[in-house]
Amino acid sequence: MFKEPTFARVHRRRRIGVSTAVVALAMVLSGCSIGASGGQSNESAEQSLLAIPGVTDATVNTESMKSGFQDETSTVVELKLEAGAAVSDPNSLVDYLLRVAWSTQTKEANTSVVVQVVSEPQISILDALDAGGWDSAGGRSQHPERALVSAGEVKERFGDWPGDVPELPEGLITGPTSAPAP
Repeated sequence: MFKEPTFARVHRRRRIGVSTAVVALAMVLSGCSIGASGGQSNESAEQSLLAIPGVTDATVNTESMKSGFQDETSTVVELKLEAGAAVSDPNSLVDYLLRVAWSTQTKEANTSVVVQVVSEPQISILDALDAGGWDSAGGRSQHPERALVSAGEVKERFGDWPGDVPELPEGLITGPTSAPAP
């Protein structure tokens, strides 16, 4: 029976220890972790949005495309509100929807986060982003229901992706108001 010399066992253990440390350091530097916390699936995000009174439809999608050698990824959150439902604070609603988008774990947005809310009366997402102090907000005035923010600014404001699942602030959407009885 072969018995490994003591110095060889020590050297092998040291190599294993160094290898483990190198792998752990690489994971930390790349932002990976074992059992990462935070975030939710797109399906979970959609279900929480659909549970909001006054919301009739909700989707959360991650869209990617190649541009040259670079992947461009955006996360899109879309809500449709019941006719007559009122948004009491569009700025807070848009902030909440951006946090929901940033918390989805499918793929990190590196281009933009898009918010769309179809309501009656229609709120302006771009105006809400401007009121919230978003510097990179973009959209078209002829399409007030949809606007975007750069993913870089979202990351600056909310931290590393995926963010924590946000809690819904109370009273963002009210109604729909019923018609007065004759």
